[in-house]
Amino acid sequence: MSSTYLDRDKAASRETFNAARRRGFIQDVLADLSGRSDNLLSFADVRDQLRLSEPIDDVTLEEIPLDKIVGSVGRYRDFNRAFLPRAHIDPQRWMRIDRLRRHHTDLPPIDVFRIDDCYFVRDGNHRVSVARARNDKAIRARVVEIPTRVPLEPDTSPDDLILKSGYTEFLENTSLDQAVPDQHIELTRPGGYRSLQQHIEVHQFYVGLRSRHYPTMMEAAADWYESVYLPIVERIRASGMLAHFPGRTEADVYLWIAENRARLQMRYGGEDKAQDAVDDFAEEHRHPTLRERLRIFWDRLLGRPSRSEAGATLFDTSEDL
Repeated sequence: MSSTYLDRDKAASRETFNAARRRGFIQDVLADLSGRSDNLLSFADVRDQLRLSEPIDDVTLEEIPLDKIVGSVGRYRDFNRAFLPRAHIDPQRWMRIDRLRRHHTDLPPIDVFRIDDCYFVRDGNHRVSVARARNDKAIRARVVEIPTRVPLEPDTSPDDLILKSGYTEFLENTSLDQAVPDQHIELTRPGGYRSLQQHIEVHQFYVGLRSRHYPTMMEAAADWYESVYLPIVERIRASGMLAHFPGRTEADVYLWIAENRARLQMRYGGEDKAQDAVDDFAEEHRHPTLRERLRIFWDRLLGRPSRSEAGATLFDTSEDL
């Protein structure tokens, strides 16, 4: 192989590396401007926050989607969320792998942990980075699975781990996932899962007063889910109100209704008026129409109060979600 060819080959790999690093830099800047994270997930953080159990012993060889590789065991600071190289990465190793790819060399599979629908690289970070830069869709991997009680999605951010940590603790304390395997309660408010656990504990106490058998926490959680939580959530779903609340969940709305139960009972005169409460919440907090927004703007210009303004903005009262 001539030196001219080798020089051209190295130059092509260097240009590929520089282009990947430029793309990564632009993505990082855009992420900073938008206030969202562009970092890979740290496997250690995920393991600690989700209180993961030991990996399953079986190792499987699979083709895995590159866009579901969301973190790394040890190199999560060296690449961005798209696995593009950051400034402090040594280009030589990256370029060497790229040249091997150019010559169609069969590279060994990477090693990953799988947690739910996501993958974390144990070995092969540079191979993943080169593959992403070349717009590949999949890569061969030796996969070791780690069970989790809480779902983990490819778009999970580092901040989301705080909420998932709360969900994990909630399930560990209530065993709701064992009693109701198909349950999925997603909250967006930190501390919300502790509030739900308190609701279950109160429910456990009152069920125990009415029965000769004092229920276990798992039994109380299952009864609370079926007789308290689910009826309200089904009405929330039927109302279609979540379309007015981007980024909020049916569990968020349930929690708001539960925490304002006394006020709602005074307003509606009974405990069986969940639909009225849901409808009222949707009406109070829905997004205003363009005409209503113009009326609010005109009233503000004239310095007079506007009745429309009460429902103009989402969660603008102290009794928010």
